[in-house]
Amino acid sequence: MRRRLARYYQTFPCQLWVVVAGTFVNSLGSALVFPFLTLYLRQRMGISMTQIGLVFTLNAATSVAFGMIGGLLTDRLGRRSVMLVSLLGSSATLFLMGVASSYAAMVALAAAAGIVGSLFQPARDAMVADLTTPEQRTEAYSVLRIASNLGFAIGPAIGGFLAATSYLLLFSLAGGASLAFFVATLILVRETRPDVVETADGSKPAVTGFGPVFRDRTFIAFCGLLVLASMVYSQVTTNLPVYMKESFGLGERYFGWIMTTNAGMVVALQLWITRATARWRRLPALALASLLYGIGVGAISLMRIFPGFLLCVVVYTMGEMILAPVSTAFAADLSPADMRGRYMGLMGLTWGLSYGVGPLLGGAIYDAGFPRELWLFAGAVGVLASIGFAALQRRVRSRVRPAAG
Repeated sequence: MRRRLARYYQTFPCQLWVVVAGTFVNSLGSALVFPFLTLYLRQRMGISMTQIGLVFTLNAATSVAFGMIGGLLTDRLGRRSVMLVSLLGSSATLFLMGVASSYAAMVALAAAAGIVGSLFQPARDAMVADLTTPEQRTEAYSVLRIASNLGFAIGPAIGGFLAATSYLLLFSLAGGASLAFFVATLILVRETRPDVVETADGSKPAVTGFGPVFRDRTFIAFCGLLVLASMVYSQVTTNLPVYMKESFGLGERYFGWIMTTNAGMVVALQLWITRATARWRRLPALALASLLYGIGVGAISLMRIFPGFLLCVVVYTMGEMILAPVSTAFAADLSPADMRGRYMGLMGLTWGLSYGVGPLLGGAIYDAGFPRELWLFAGAVGVLASIGFAALQRRVRSRVRPAAG
């Protein structure tokens, strides 16, 4: 067993494992705080739920807006530099949240957290692409997902215990986690941005904006389909708990088991699923993932008892375990080495768009008196995304390699 682990460790560069370990620590820190942020704001400041919602809205809005800027800075300044700025900024905002005494301060800090936090993802994902071959990328991103999900599986349990003792301690530990990753990056991580090739006159071409990325029609089509698929998944995390409780009396603890099952499957099965699909081409794999989203989420309309909802979780989580790492690897395949930050930044924007549009549209369908039809609609969107990914395969056969050699 020890030899197998040692061989697997040697599969990837040592620096990748530093990033994986740091991702776990950082996710653990985030999971200590954010599940309890609503309670913290409500109890400490006595504000309304609408005011609390504004805090989360500002955090999401700044995260979406600055994710693309993070991609541009990643290509201009380097992956390591942007990661360091993001981690140090995240640590500072978390420490300050723990001592903030006014609503205005929390609003400003939530916006700041969205800004500095959004810089991290395109820089980290571009670095992983730099460190791996096309054949390794899907598995590398899968390992990152396991580390992140493990942090979010453990964090809330620890955070719930600490929150009952001291919210200041909770925020301090979360800030300390980001600071620890900052120190590890500063000491152990080297820059991986590829050298820019000089032009004929001996000068180095300037890093342009997002124009070349938006002119990549294949990539833009891929992002559009990814928004559709992610909109399907967004219904689960926003509208499903209300549907289960109001329609069938299955309250919070039942939805807690839904989320635990999802995270547990990712931790236990992600690598197995990645290897089982390793030789598939990226887009057919994404088509299958979207189809599983459509089937799993659409079937919620048929369920009446808790085991039925758990069965739906199993189906759509299988799709999630394919879609998340393969989509990131596909974006890395399409991106030129000197533009990976911008490609990753724009792909990250798709998740923000899906969670901005999906819950709003789903909520409107639910409020119109069609809670069951909401899941049929979401399932149809998943099937539509699946058809789109399959059709897009024709355009990329000569451009990207299979998921494995």
